[in-house]
Amino acid sequence: MKILLIHSEKDTEAAAQVQPLLQKIKSAIEKLPVQPLDSTGGDIKKQFAAFFSSADLEGKDKHASNAPTHVLVVSPIAQRWLDFLAGFSYGSHLPLLAYGKEAIAAIPVEFASFFRTLVSEKSFEEYFEAESEAFENWKSAREILKARDTLLQMGIPVTGEALANCAGEGDIREVSLFLDAGFSPDTRNKSGVPLLNIAARKGNWEILKLLIGAGAGLNTQADDRGTSPLLDSVMSKNLDMVNALIEAGANLDIKSKDGQTALVVAVGAGDEKIVEVLLRAGADADISDSMGVSARKYANLFHKKNITALFKTHAPERVEAGR
Repeated sequence: MKILLIHSEKDTEAAAQVQPLLQKIKSAIEKLPVQPLDSTGGDIKKQFAAFFSSADLEGKDKHASNAPTHVLVVSPIAQRWLDFLAGFSYGSHLPLLAYGKEAIAAIPVEFASFFRTLVSEKSFEEYFEAESEAFENWKSAREILKARDTLLQMGIPVTGEALANCAGEGDIREVSLFLDAGFSPDTRNKSGVPLLNIAARKGNWEILKLLIGAGAGLNTQADDRGTSPLLDSVMSKNLDMVNALIEAGANLDIKSKDGQTALVVAVGAGDEKIVEVLLRAGADADISDSMGVSARKYANLFHKKNITALFKTHAPERVEAGR
């Protein structure tokens, strides 16, 4: 949101007084000092148009550029300016406002209906707070429509399944557009597999980082295998993904439908680096799978000496009292 602040060249004090109020609501400001009431010189349209593009002035691209979104008059100005502003506001629907007793009192009756008058600091703040919220909502909606239009122009259906396919293919731009278009980072494909799991299974590191940054659920479990993104990353033997998910706060001990934890899977695959990372992060070495066997027991059962040594170093067996 941007305010075009109009005041008399001679009345800089009025502009100075209102500026803190605009800064308080975090609004951008442009200033247009105009000639005094008794002046007849100057090209009004040229002065005013300097703040707008030709598209803005023709009404072709409202608010798309960095043009002012509101016009605020804070001191008495010449009638020719009031006449021009009223006509411009009527044609463009740009809000036309007046603040301050002198500015309001100087508006003739015939122009009064074109202005919204803000008679106090409270009414000023309340109005612009509401406008700021409405403008942000409008801007968000516009960005959603823009992202959806871009996807359609690329020949991509705007559906959750299309998003899942793009995540699987590692199409970072397309996935970003889907998120901008309002799709949840927790979207699932038709098989019930969340996007984060899809990225983990396919080894799409950039997609995984994007989804984590977008707030995707770190511990959502896929409907097909019951795996979490961490489990799928371990199955893919992708150490970078495992590290990223651990750093983001993923649960280390979620079980799949087979009762396997990430540590059990890593031990079974003989992946010493991932086993060490999981143990250092605090993964439980003694959770049993559906066969009643834990990661520690698998390491001993299959004589994986290096992995057994990792367990002794990072997760030594607890000795019961009295033994």
